[in-house]
Amino acid sequence: MIKGAVFSLKRKKRASAVGMVALLAMVSLTACGYANGPGGSAPSSGKTAAAEPPKSAWAEKVGLNKTETVDELYAKAKEEGKVAIYSMSGRTADVKKSFEAKYPGIKVEDYKLSSVDITEKISREHSAGVNNADVIFTKDTSGSFSMELAQKGVVHTYIPEDIRSKMIEPFKSQKFGFVPYVEARGIFYNSETYKTPPIANWWDLTTPEWKGRVMMSDPLKNSDTMDLFLAFVQNAEDMKTSYKEKFGKDIELNGSPNAGYEFLRRLIKNDLILQNSGGEIVGAIGKPNQAKPPVGIAVTSKLREGQEQGLKLGASYDMKPRVSHAEPALLFIADQAPHPNAAKLLIRWMAGEADGKADGFKPFNVSGSWPARTDIKPKDDITLEKLNLWKYDAEFDYDNLMKVREFWLKQQ
Repeated sequence: MIKGAVFSLKRKKRASAVGMVALLAMVSLTACGYANGPGGSAPSSGKTAAAEPPKSAWAEKVGLNKTETVDELYAKAKEEGKVAIYSMSGRTADVKKSFEAKYPGIKVEDYKLSSVDITEKISREHSAGVNNADVIFTKDTSGSFSMELAQKGVVHTYIPEDIRSKMIEPFKSQKFGFVPYVEARGIFYNSETYKTPPIANWWDLTTPEWKGRVMMSDPLKNSDTMDLFLAFVQNAEDMKTSYKEKFGKDIELNGSPNAGYEFLRRLIKNDLILQNSGGEIVGAIGKPNQAKPPVGIAVTSKLREGQEQGLKLGASYDMKPRVSHAEPALLFIADQAPHPNAAKLLIRWMAGEADGKADGFKPFNVSGSWPARTDIKPKDDITLEKLNLWKYDAEFDYDNLMKVREFWLKQQ
């Protein structure tokens, strides 16, 4: 039974060596700041402020500030012959098929890596003068792309005007990276066992009812989970208010710096179950015929996986104080990309092209994923504008990652 499988899992006392090396590689990049990261501004640390992206003679030469027609780009891209993408998503395999069918003569080299591994790899290659990548498809990994790589000119933003005009703010005026869609890291439950969401307040996860029944990815291996933790810490006043709404009294911090930190402390003390992947989490939650299934935290687009596998999955979109925080996907062009025109053509394809109908966006327009454009209808009834999310703040995450990481380690 799934109950036995879940309860046989032991809470990890420390991150693996591989996970820690990846995290420290990411942290070592941090040095400067950014006030309005992907997802818009939010209460920030105030310690750092972002500079404008550097002017790049190479970026200007290859026309990253221009909006060329598809026919113009295709003619140039055919001469280049291929395009290489470092991708956080396995769904770019579908993009490869549709792109190569649409644009014969251009091959897509698709390299699947985690966002943290992409951060480390592109930084190392740029420092060594190795130019393998054309397109970078990633999450921000606690601000490292927005705050470090973009500001150092390791990656460049390309947003053609005929697509920018269709985008939702703040992504239309985005400084760092092209945002094709936004996800969140929300709470999943078994929709067969629970006809309505059993979790309505984040503090529910710290109660005896859910002791040993909450699953999530290890934040020391998964930067997106750590970014959610940073959102709890940054929005501590909201967490304080929702605590009182849940328990009818003011929170006692027990030595924690604020209510966000105290939430993390109580969460791990409630026999939290740490896993390596979101797939493992939703698989355990959504298995049919369970009397007391666990709940878990995973990226909202796992709803697609649940639908494909016949899992009984629901997501809680009515949460106190917020559903989650915005988790933008980012597209960049690597500095000195060897195939810049094919890179521009691929980004346009992945964004849905100017009319929003290109097949390149279809793999990403799924339940739990919201287009950052006004002219593409999301699969879910709730729209991105109405989804109650904290705004993503690259500056705060960049400044506070090590503090939250160290606090988390002390609780284990």
